[in-house]
Amino acid sequence: MPERAIDAVMFDLGGVLVRIRRDWTAQCTAIGMAPTPRSLEPAMCIARSIALDGWQRGDHSLETCESVWASSLEPGTPASTGRALLEAIVDAPYDGTVELIDELHGLGVVTGCLSNTNRLHWERMIREFPALRRLQHRMASHELLLSKPEPAIYAHVTSVLGLPSHRILLFDDMAENCEGARAAGWQACRIDHDGHTAAQMRGHLVHLGVPVRSEP
Repeated sequence: MPERAIDAVMFDLGGVLVRIRRDWTAQCTAIGMAPTPRSLEPAMCIARSIALDGWQRGDHSLETCESVWASSLEPGTPASTGRALLEAIVDAPYDGTVELIDELHGLGVVTGCLSNTNRLHWERMIREFPALRRLQHRMASHELLLSKPEPAIYAHVTSVLGLPSHRILLFDDMAENCEGARAAGWQACRIDHDGHTAAQMRGHLVHLGVPVRSEP
């Protein structure tokens, strides 16, 4: 077993600890409706994405975002439908993540999350998903008013952890977020959100000298 190369693991949430519905059709289906032709138009997709990104950075309110999402369906769609669609993005926790976090704590590894998210999803995930409550540090874009892959967000986390940057590992499913972490001096491993995320993370940790079990 090689010498342990890390002292802290920072987890992304969506796509790493929490399964999310990425597809607009899946979000509509989750609340029992079919997407309208207008809502599938590229301009509507872009408007939803801009609104969500702004909300996650603290630039927009929930009311603004849910209104944009509702209006992308058909004019006059109530904002409550937009909110229901936003809530439908969050699906369920991935299997094996609680066990992995507990095992890391037993080995003396610091844990935390670093997520581009928003108040609505954040509060629900902390309330309903035990893995998030296990984490020692919880950091989110809407609270920091920064988002990955901005250099400042990695600098902030490094300062909070009080560890050398090269001893911090990020698990994220987005290539650009991993690249941002590496540019900040962190280590980073990209996770395939369609696979068994905990098993992937265990494999990376073993490679980095963290003696977690290969199977939970």
